[in-house]
Amino acid sequence: MRRLIYVAGVNRKHLAAATQSVPAWLLSATLLRKYPGWVEQYMTRHRAVRWDPGTFSNDAISYRSYRDYIHQHAKPWHDYLQYDEIGDPEATAWYLQDMRRRGMHPIPILQGNAFHLLHSERHIAIGGLVGMPEARRVDYLDEVFYEHKPVGRIHLLGMVQHKWFSPYTAVEGDNTSWIPRDEWNRRKTIAEWLAEYGEQWVPFQPREMFQMKFFA
Repeated sequence: MRRLIYVAGVNRKHLAAATQSVPAWLLSATLLRKYPGWVEQYMTRHRAVRWDPGTFSNDAISYRSYRDYIHQHAKPWHDYLQYDEIGDPEATAWYLQDMRRRGMHPIPILQGNAFHLLHSERHIAIGGLVGMPEARRVDYLDEVFYEHKPVGRIHLLGMVQHKWFSPYTAVEGDNTSWIPRDEWNRRKTIAEWLAEYGEQWVPFQPREMFQMKFFA
């Protein structure tokens, strides 16, 4: 099954140069709020660009500024995630409704148990995964994919490892592991890390305990 893994965390000119071969970028409006001039050369039609508000940051861009940013800098062929508040499904739902009321077309972000989105949206991102303990993440994704059976395309925010895609039908993910921040990241070269991004073939192998339920 084809999956598209977006490279995330590009916020410096040298990082952009290092990842220019990757055809899909998830860009943070918070990290790039001043919109540096070097960004434009990478905004070509052959690159899939998805904008993210970057609300995981302590100094995240404001809701109003994010809307203005998208209007000013997103190209017609780009898409963008809704503004959200991590851990606050009610606020996240309000932002989605308000952006749509204003004529915008963001990709919704599923927070908590707002599972109704899985049955009504053609494209949805699942947030809050990075901060979950691994066992809780497994249980949550099992519930999303095997109990609720999404009807649209699913992006797993912050996920890149094949083990988080193989049991599920999610077709998109992203990650910043390639950035050489510390010893753990530097255990592989940037080139070795980047081999895990872009188009990947990850066979769909539903968990045995759920196979009958999934195909029912």
